[in-house]
Formats: sequence, structure tokens, C-alpha cells
Amino acid sequence: MSRFGFEAGPEVARQWEKIKRVVRRVAPPVLVLGALAALFAGSLYTLNAGEEAVITRFGSYRATVQDPGLHFKWPFVDRVYAVNVEGIRRQEFGFRSNEPAYLNTSPAASEEFIEGESLMLTGDENLVNADWAILYKVAHSYNFLFKVQQPEVTLGVIAESAYRRVVASHELDDVLTDRKDEIQREVMADLQAICDKYEMGILITGVQLQDAMPPDPVREAFLDVSSAKEEQQSKINEALKYENERLPIARGEASKQINDAEAYKQRRINEAEGAVSRYKAIEAEYDAYPDIMRTRLYLEMVREVLPRVKNVYFVDESGETVKFLPIGPSSVLPQQP
Repeated sequence: MSRFGFEAGPEVARQWEKIKRVVRRVAPPVLVLGALAALFAGSLYTLNAGEEAVITRFGSYRATVQDPGLHFKWPFVDRVYAVNVEGIRRQEFGFRSNEPAYLNTSPAASEEFIEGESLMLTGDENLVNADWAILYKVAHSYNFLFKVQQPEVTLGVIAESAYRRVVASHELDDVLTDRKDEIQREVMADLQAICDKYEMGILITGVQLQDAMPPDPVREAFLDVSSAKEEQQSKINEALKYENERLPIARGEASKQINDAEAYKQRRINEAEGAVSRYKAIEAEYDAYPDIMRTRLYLEMVREVLPRVKNVYFVDESGETVKFLPIGPSSVLPQQP
């Protein structure tokens, strides 16, 4: 009986022996080729675009490969750590969104709020719920992998500490209204300085303050304050508009009055200078011909005064006054041509 449960014939036994001889001859080369193929496959790795590979040999740093494509490493002794250095990563605080781990746009609307992360104290001892996120990428793959354990967890702790420290140095109105950009810049600078200090290999690309609101028990009161401030700003804008409309008109009127005054001033100066010139001319003539000039001045004055006089009185040599009633201005003195 054979091991198959039946008596094999001579022909079957011969075939079976032939098969066993072939297997004994082929199996060692096949095993060797399989081992070599497995060894060769383990010595190749692929880098995608935007990735870097940190190579260690027997646990020690060997090199950093940055070129994408197929690369060789020594099997069993080399280990490859591939790191994405181009993708923008995000950590969220106070909320969780459904965005992927790597993104190139701002976070979408959040799906879950976490109040414990968002509640913080401001510099004027008020509480505020602030949802925010940090954007970052790997700037140095070796430092990111080996300088700090769990670098992204550590970054989250550092970011929360930095943000709370910056918010604690600002008043509540700064967080809720018009100084959000300044707070984001301060957090970004503070966080990057800490990352550089600990050589974490991380570059902070942005800090985003999503929403900031006071806690629910006092939210209505703060909304009233915000409405009042908006109304105040609206009134200020209206006043500035009125100022911008009226000031040019007022300045134009003031300039016109100044110009008129300057013209009047110059006219009066010219008249005075003319009068002085005439007086000096008359004075010179008077010095040359005093009797003639005296008579001329007298006559000119009489010509100017008499046309305005209704009654004329003459006093003769004896002191008697004789009233003379002129018929008209022409009867007194002839009119000036």
C-alpha cells in the first residue's frame, strides 16, 4: 500500500520518483531567487512630490533625501522615515472641523465645539470663548522627527499656552472687535520663537481666530454694547462726512474774506500814497508861489463847499452881515467842467 491508500503501479512509482528528483534540484535555486528578490525589494523605496526621506543606519542619522522618485537603501541596516514637508497642517482649538489633515485653504465651518479649549481670560479679567486654529508645515524633517518626542502634540500644548498668554495681555474689546489681526500676529511670532528655540523643525504659516464671543450668561449684554459701539461709529462717520462737506466751503469763504481784506488794504495804501504825493506836489508849488497857491487853494475849497450850502452870508467891512439867497448852485460859482 502506498500512502495514498492504494497500491501504486510501477509506472506511477517511477513518475513519483522523477518528480521528487526535479523538486530537489529546483527548490534550492527558487528559494535563493525568492530570498534575493525579497532582499532587493526591501532595498528600494519611493518618495512622492513634496516629501523628504530621513535615512538612519543602525539607528544613526545618515542622510536626508529630497528628490522624488525611486531610491536605494541598504536592507536591514537602513531605515527610511518619509515626511511630507509641503502640505499645510492644521490644529484646531475650541472646535473640530471635517477638513483633511493637509490643506491649502482656510478651515471650513466647524462641526463640534469644545468649550474647555476655547474659554480663556482676558487682560481686563473677562471671560471669552475664542475658537482658533494654527496652520503649519514641516520646515526641517530631521528636527521634526528626532529633536522632540511627539512634536505635533507638543506643538498643540505650546500653541494653547501662547494663545492664552497673548489674550491675557489684551482687553476683551480687543479680542471681540478690531484688534484680532494684531493678536494673531503676536501669537504667530510667539509660537514660532518657541518652535525655533526647541528646534522642532516646524514653520508656523498662520494663526486664525475663527470666532470670539463672550460666555452665554453675558452674551446679550455684550451684543448690546457692540450695537452701541456700531451706532457710535456710525455717528462719527456722519460727523466726519459733514465736516468734510463744510470745511472746504468754510475755507473758501475765509480765503475770500482774506483776499478782500488784502485788496482793501492795498487800495487804502495806494490812496494814501497818492494823497501824500499830491500833498508834496502842492507843498513844492506853495513854497515857490505862496500867494498864488494860497488863493488857488481857497478858491478850490470854496468851489467844493458852496454848492452844498443853501444860505450864504457876507460880512462887509463895517461888520454888517448881509444875507444872500442864491437862486441855485450856478448862481454862486460856475460848475466845474
